[in-house]
Amino acid sequence: MKIVEFKHSYIDDAASLLAIRHQNERKVNKELPVKFEEIAYAKKAIESLVAKSWIGVAAIKDDLLVGYMIGTIQTDKNRERHTWIQYAGVAIAQGENEELYRELYAVFASEMVNNGSFHHYVMVPSGDANMLNTWFRLGFAYEQVHGIRDISEGIEPNRIHPDLQIRLASKDDEKDIRALATVIMEHQAKSPVFAPGFIEERVDYQDGYAELIDDETVTFWLAIHQGEVVGFQVYMPAETSDENMLIPDSCVSLVVGATVESARGMGVGSALLQNGLTHAKKLGYTSCETDWRMTNLESSRFWSKNGFKPSVHRLVRHIDSRVLWAKGK
Repeated sequence: MKIVEFKHSYIDDAASLLAIRHQNERKVNKELPVKFEEIAYAKKAIESLVAKSWIGVAAIKDDLLVGYMIGTIQTDKNRERHTWIQYAGVAIAQGENEELYRELYAVFASEMVNNGSFHHYVMVPSGDANMLNTWFRLGFAYEQVHGIRDISEGIEPNRIHPDLQIRLASKDDEKDIRALATVIMEHQAKSPVFAPGFIEERVDYQDGYAELIDDETVTFWLAIHQGEVVGFQVYMPAETSDENMLIPDSCVSLVVGATVESARGMGVGSALLQNGLTHAKKLGYTSCETDWRMTNLESSRFWSKNGFKPSVHRLVRHIDSRVLWAKGK
C-alpha cells in the first residue's frame, strides 16, 4: 500500500468507491438521493470537487485505487485559513480497514499544514459509525449536524398555545424582524457553543433577514404572542443538483429559525414548525432539511425531538500553528 498524490486519472475509480459508500449509507438514510448510487453521478460529485483549487491523496494497493481524500483550502475572517473535505471528498474500498482513513489523513493533513491551513473540516455520513469513530480518533470533534425529515406522510398536529398566532411576515414587520435577526448569533456566542458573534456583522444580518421578506421563493413565518413577535422560521426550496449528494428531490430547506428567550417553553418553535411543514407539504414537498450546532443544546434537542434525522455530521479539528517552528529540536 502506498499513499500518493490524487490524479485526474483516478476519478473513475474514485467514483466507484463513492457510489458503493453511498449505497451502504442509504441503507441507513433512505432520504438521501438515490441517483448517487450510480457511478456516473458519483463521478459528477467528485468532478465538482476538482473543478477549482484542490489537494488530494490516493491509496494504491496492487495497482488499484482503494481510497482517496480530496480537500480545498479557503480563507475567511471566521475560520481563517482552513480546509474543507466535503461529503464526496473521501471514500475507501469495501473490505479495507477503517485505519486507511487515518493513513490518508496523515499524508493529506501534512500537505494542509505545509500550506498554512490549521483548521480542518470534514463532512461525515451519519450512518457509518466506524467511519465516524475513525475521525474522532484523528482528533476531530462534532460541530454541525445536518438532518432530514420526511413529510410525505403528513404532519402530526401539536397542541398550540391558545394565545399564539402564526402568520406570514410582511413589510410592516421589518422593524421587528431586524430586532430578531441577531437572536441566534447572540445565543450561540454563549456557553456551551462559544461561536464568535462579531458586532460589525449585526447590520449585515439585519439587512439579510429584511431582504427575505420580499423574496418570492421564501416563506417567512412569524409567531405572535400578545402583539409581539416571539419567534420565526424561514423556508425556501432546497437546491438539488447532479453534484450535491445531500439534498433529495422535492425538499424544502428550513434555513433559519429562532425563539426569543422570554417565550421559550410556550411551544413557539413547535407551532412554527407544524405550520411551516404543513404549508410545504401542500406545495408538494416530501422532505425538509435543516442543520444545527451540536453544542447548541436547545437546537440539538428540538430538531431531534421533532423528527429530523441526522444525515451528515460536520467535524472539525484545530491544529496548533506553533508546530511550524516548535518541532522539539
